[in-house]
Amino acid sequence: MRHVTLCTAFVLYLTSFGQTWSFPTSNATWVQYYEVMVTPLPLPQFAWISTANFCMGISDTLIGGVAYSQLHYCGAAYVGGIREEDQAVYFYPADSTQEYLLYDFGAAVGDTLEDIYVNEPLGLNGSSGWLGTGTFDLLVQESAPSADHGGRIRMRVQAIDPNVNMDSEWVEGIGCVHGLFNFNPINISEYWYGLECMSHNGTLLWNGSYAGTDGSCSPIFLGVEEIAPTSLRAYPNPTVDRVRVEGLGRTLVVRDALGRIVAAPVTRVARDIADIDLSALASGPYIVQDERGLSVRAYRE
Repeated sequence: MRHVTLCTAFVLYLTSFGQTWSFPTSNATWVQYYEVMVTPLPLPQFAWISTANFCMGISDTLIGGVAYSQLHYCGAAYVGGIREEDQAVYFYPADSTQEYLLYDFGAAVGDTLEDIYVNEPLGLNGSSGWLGTGTFDLLVQESAPSADHGGRIRMRVQAIDPNVNMDSEWVEGIGCVHGLFNFNPINISEYWYGLECMSHNGTLLWNGSYAGTDGSCSPIFLGVEEIAPTSLRAYPNPTVDRVRVEGLGRTLVVRDALGRIVAAPVTRVARDIADIDLSALASGPYIVQDERGLSVRAYRE
């Protein structure tokens, strides 16, 4: 059941942006990855294990007299039908006899969303996962148009069940940034997964973060050996202020010796090279890590 109570302030805020983004019903691709830790903490390294490629073509289907857009594994099996109504996105799995609520971008902070569909094995082409298919009640913690996402609504939701330690970030017209049917894996279980890229009608909307640029997300069918990352390099190291890191992916974080994320200005000088300013941080070791799990230690004198 969907419980939504929009407060007046939120409606005015949304109206001020003057636009909403519908969930794609055709010409859309989502590529998500699953990785496992191959080198333990404090300098974890992750290896890309599997990829799930989801494609929304131009085919529609009627289920119980209701129109859905067909979602497939790209070039392969039918996954299920997706439809949107009043900013809520519904999913009818191929092996199900009922539809489920997948997202609700019309919900406001404090709303409860009941029976949200989650299926992590579906995100891994049917292989086993740590959670499996389930439905969860969520509390909306944040919901507002985001300048960082082109004005799209960005939402954070948290599982209400205290035994389900999961949260999720949703972006309007894109879906969950951890995977189309997935939650954020808050855990220490030596794995990670996320949305690698997403595009719709020739516009790349997600490429490790919000993109909003021309281009398409191409399905990834390569083997693990062909796409496994190599290593990062940092110099000068030690440093008194800036350190240059080479071999980076699209996003990075800087952590202290205890693994906590710290603030450090980042300047990209090339696609895979960035200068990181450590001058405002205390002396000691820091870890620079990208979205693939690759990391390198940098010392601030």
